[in-house]
Amino acid sequence: MKKIVVIFISLLIFSCTKKSSTSHSLLEYIPTSAQVVIKINDLDQAKSKLVNNSFLKTNDSFELVKYFKALPVIKESITSPSLLCFSPLGKNKFEYTYITSIHDVILKNDATTTKKIEKLTYSGIDFHKIMLPEATFYAVQQDSVLIASSSQLLIENRIRGIKAPKKISEDLKKAYEITDDSQPISILFNGKKLASLYENLLGDTSPSLLANFSGWISLDSSIEQDAIHLDGIAVERDSLSSTIGIFDNTVAQENLISKITPISATDFISYTFDNFTTLKKNLAKAQERDIRDIATDLDEILATTSEIGIITLNKNKVITLTTLNPTVAQEVLQGERTETYRDIEIFGYDNPKALSGILKPLIPSIDTTLYFIYGDFIVFSSSIETLRLMIANIQSQAVLYNQDYYSNALEKLSEASTILTVQDVALYTKKLQEQTRDEQNTIWATVKTAEYKLLVTQLIKEKDFAHQHHIFQKHITKEAVSSVTQVAATTLSNKLLSSPILVKNHRTKGLDIVVQDITNTLYLISAKGTVFWKKQLDGPILGDIQQIDIYKNGRFQLLFNTSNTVYLLDRDGNTVPPYPKKFTESITMPLALFDYDKSKRYRIVIVQKNKVTMFNAQGDVVSGFRFKETKNPVVQTPQHIRIGTKDYILIAETTGKLNILDRLGRQRLEVKESLRFSKNRWYRHNDNFISLDAGGRLTQIDQKGVVSYSPEKYAASSNLVATNKTLVLLSENQLNIKDKTIALDFGVYTAPQLFYINDKIYITITDIQTKKVYLYDSNGELIQNFPIYGVSEIQMGNMDKDISLEIVVQGEDNSILLYQMN
Repeated sequence: MKKIVVIFISLLIFSCTKKSSTSHSLLEYIPTSAQVVIKINDLDQAKSKLVNNSFLKTNDSFELVKYFKALPVIKESITSPSLLCFSPLGKNKFEYTYITSIHDVILKNDATTTKKIEKLTYSGIDFHKIMLPEATFYAVQQDSVLIASSSQLLIENRIRGIKAPKKISEDLKKAYEITDDSQPISILFNGKKLASLYENLLGDTSPSLLANFSGWISLDSSIEQDAIHLDGIAVERDSLSSTIGIFDNTVAQENLISKITPISATDFISYTFDNFTTLKKNLAKAQERDIRDIATDLDEILATTSEIGIITLNKNKVITLTTLNPTVAQEVLQGERTETYRDIEIFGYDNPKALSGILKPLIPSIDTTLYFIYGDFIVFSSSIETLRLMIANIQSQAVLYNQDYYSNALEKLSEASTILTVQDVALYTKKLQEQTRDEQNTIWATVKTAEYKLLVTQLIKEKDFAHQHHIFQKHITKEAVSSVTQVAATTLSNKLLSSPILVKNHRTKGLDIVVQDITNTLYLISAKGTVFWKKQLDGPILGDIQQIDIYKNGRFQLLFNTSNTVYLLDRDGNTVPPYPKKFTESITMPLALFDYDKSKRYRIVIVQKNKVTMFNAQGDVVSGFRFKETKNPVVQTPQHIRIGTKDYILIAETTGKLNILDRLGRQRLEVKESLRFSKNRWYRHNDNFISLDAGGRLTQIDQKGVVSYSPEKYAASSNLVATNKTLVLLSENQLNIKDKTIALDFGVYTAPQLFYINDKIYITITDIQTKKVYLYDSNGELIQNFPIYGVSEIQMGNMDKDISLEIVVQGEDNSILLYQMN
């Protein structure tokens, strides 16, 4: 029985329609215990709309239409307007009462069916027990009205009501009067019981503001194929004790909280008002105490505040104030500076209960021990990590305000709301799945949100009622839109020594993060920012960390070297025999790893000044590799490049000699010209070898060993990266991608990086001076919502096997940031 209510309650927390004239004949029979009343004006039309709504159609766990079809009394009364009421009987249990004008055909036994009817008597009045294969219910007729219920107790209560009628609530009458008969379904809720409905039906612990939200709530439904809209009012004649009464005699203002709400937030609530003095008087009445007993510590700030907000981010609550005078706010709040994060100062606050004490029941009772000020916003939390995440997403512009699905959802609503709530459907469903009871968990675990991104509720307070509008609609993406969200940040005890690197996780089939700090400690960190393990090394790692599958069983190990040791670590950070491999003579270059045919017959090349040694994966010297040393020290890590079916091993010497060898270490190409090597590697481009020399000349070697130079000369500090078809070159503030030149702001840039993921090329650079990471496509177009914050080269890949790519980058000196591209 709960399923029919679950879908509607899940669309509601708060909720104006055209006034219509409706007879009260059925209203008189509503059980006094009813907390939800569904007014069915046209059952066939309601069924049609429900069965064709894309969200309901997709989610079998919400069997709303099936429930309508299966409800036994409805089968025999589809032509009559009716009421379907739900009353709580016992903990987390609701029973229905169905009220309709009907003839007595339902109360007759029918020999041709399996229906059985038993006549019962209570207090001198006859009623019936109707037994069907699929259900049993009870029914009594009063005049021309049929009252049927799943509970015998509710029928007996109705019979007692015949002899001693109870007065109908004026709020319920008002709510019932304004329902629109032209809509197939209208829904009424008892606003004073909204908190228990919310908790019992959804399994969510209701916010304190719902405890006595309003009088009866009336909503008319407009159900279309890709949208469910609910519009109505919340009635309140005795407003002093209700939540909506707190906003009596105030004027709604523009809701601005979306400008700082990360797109990864589960939800937000925004309250607005024009006069805090009025609001404070109403709060005193709601708190049942004298206004003089409410603390005045924050009056100077709240007097210039137009909006109070609550954001749920990573299960933590963030309290926000939108103020006209942030300078005054800083003077009032004071507090010692805890840290500076991305140039934003975070302060401690020594009166953490002040906000919740003044503003209850609008905000939860949480400690607000920390805060920062950003523009007109004051942001409070008890978690430093949460505030860092807020700052990161604000600066990256990964906020709801910038998302078209947010603006589309709000386009038909007023710009000003007394209360505005926005919930991320997928994240909120996940939250319910994690915290609800077993039977409800089964429902939420199967929910498919599809393109239904947000559930939006707007409330605008009037004299003795509040307009309500609920939007739950499909977001149709007109074009590919990218957003970038910081989803995790990991702070280590010491500064980072190197940029973070992504490595394969054979257990999850995703990626993890590896990084080393200045104490030479190596860390393996999960895709969610959790440190798996750390291991002390004997020195800084030279170059990148490689991965091999030494046992050829699909399990990968980490391979790297310091100046004295080659390490091979398994997934748990344990050394893999026969490693570590120690060297008495220093290793002078990062090791080179070759897998010629992608057959896992690995070759590891170690350079010690001019000595070149090739090992197999087991650490044995490969005797068949004839190239043992160079005449002069090796200046670059040896490289393997394949062109066609031929393998080329490139080893460069300080004197400018480039050795190009075959697999056995024999000379494959003779390069007669002496070259001026730079820090740039060699790449295969247009089936030739290409690099930049120390003089800034683009140098190309063909497959006959002939050297040629481009006529252009770039800065000596220029950097190059290339594939066979794409060439990227950064010279001072000029970034060249293929034939396109992009003029960058002057800065200090990392070398360009090129990633080929899902048949798409991405090019990235980082300005370490301004701490901005830029990401371009292969046509030189900046990806939407970049640059993002970062101070190092990045790593990019699909870390968790969903449809989104992740980016990992160094943040502060000792932190790693993880972004998700949506």
